[in-house]
Amino acid sequence: MYCPSCGHHLENGQKFCQNCGRSLVTVTDATEAPEITSSPDVPDVPDVRTQEMTPLAPIPEPHWATPAGDNPTTTIAGLAPSIVEAPTGPDLSATTQIPAQSVSDTAIMAAIPGGPTDGFPVVFDGSDDLHEYPHGREPFKLKLVFILSVFGAIAVLMTAVADIIDIRTSAPIDGIATGIRTLETLGTNLAVAGFFGATVMTLGGLLACFGFRWGAGLAGGAGLALTGWAALVIGLAELRIASAESITRQTTDIAFTLKVTRDLGFWLVVAVAIAGILVFVASLRSFGTGGWPALNPWIAAVGAVAGVILSVGPLLPEGNATFSNNFRSPTTVLDLPTAYFTGRLVQLALIAFAIVLGLLVVRAYGLGLAAGGVSVAVWMWLSSLAGIGTFPLGIAAGNFGAGDTTPHAVTTVGMVLTIVMLVVAAVLATIGSQRQRHTTN
Repeated sequence: MYCPSCGHHLENGQKFCQNCGRSLVTVTDATEAPEITSSPDVPDVPDVRTQEMTPLAPIPEPHWATPAGDNPTTTIAGLAPSIVEAPTGPDLSATTQIPAQSVSDTAIMAAIPGGPTDGFPVVFDGSDDLHEYPHGREPFKLKLVFILSVFGAIAVLMTAVADIIDIRTSAPIDGIATGIRTLETLGTNLAVAGFFGATVMTLGGLLACFGFRWGAGLAGGAGLALTGWAALVIGLAELRIASAESITRQTTDIAFTLKVTRDLGFWLVVAVAIAGILVFVASLRSFGTGGWPALNPWIAAVGAVAGVILSVGPLLPEGNATFSNNFRSPTTVLDLPTAYFTGRLVQLALIAFAIVLGLLVVRAYGLGLAAGGVSVAVWMWLSSLAGIGTFPLGIAAGNFGAGDTTPHAVTTVGMVLTIVMLVVAAVLATIGSQRQRHTTN
């Protein structure tokens, strides 16, 4: 059997031609040596007409070429002078006859300075590029925190004009104030405090849609503040109901019927509390740093302490009251409802939580969280301090044993210090972000 390509003799079972390397898998029958024939369409070489070409004149050498016989000599130290002949045509066969040579250590060029390589400066260190750079501002994107903030603000607006509770008796009874209770009758500054918190929450949610992380924190903190505000309003409403029921139990000479209705406004207040919690949870999506520098830890620590002082201030007793009055009824004549104590404590706890957590995370989101958490408390403190309205309530409805609505001195110190620390932290954060922006640019 022969290879169909080159005609080389093959053995039986051979799969490749040893001469030309062609695959023999498709060859099934033994073949004879192929007879190379010329194509009938191509004429034989002797029959092709040829034309003699006259050689061209040689190209003259340039003036700068070295004349023959005047080849320069090169003298190398330690070697006899030799004549360097003019290069001739390349010898292609010489490329296969160059013997392998070993390079000695003396032939290595000393272009690289000696010494250990550890002394060279690092040209590129990827670990220096691992810190997070601030990202570009995001375009407007509708976010859940803004949608929930709008619903919460609508609930606050409806609460301001709705009836909270309605107390009715079948006969006039001394000590029982019948009629409808609204936010204005529970506290003249409660409605404005709710408006202020709802405005801050909605504004923060809108800023979060533009990519501002501190805006999301502002919405979340205001949501917590409105939750505390709603808890206090519910506690005040239950206090009015408990007072009417207590007088009813003490009156035995007159038969009458007491009817208490928790009206639409009461449940709207509950909806505000739920919306505030949902806004805070939705704002946690922007909890990250976003590439911006951290807040000053010392300013944050002082601000957190100020937040604790602000929250403890309304719990300090005045006059003949004791600290235990914050948790149980001072007398047996009037059994204060648990909802009243709970509402006061919830508002104070959420204020402390928002300020302490917001500042100790030392990031833009936390700064907004602390500012939003104190939003409702600012107006309640300011209106009670300045006596705005006929019956303004302080933070957590004021201190037990106080003769008027003026907030405790500790509360005032805590509020002023908290506001100052928030302003200082915001200014330092703005300066730090501008410096980082100029550095990266």
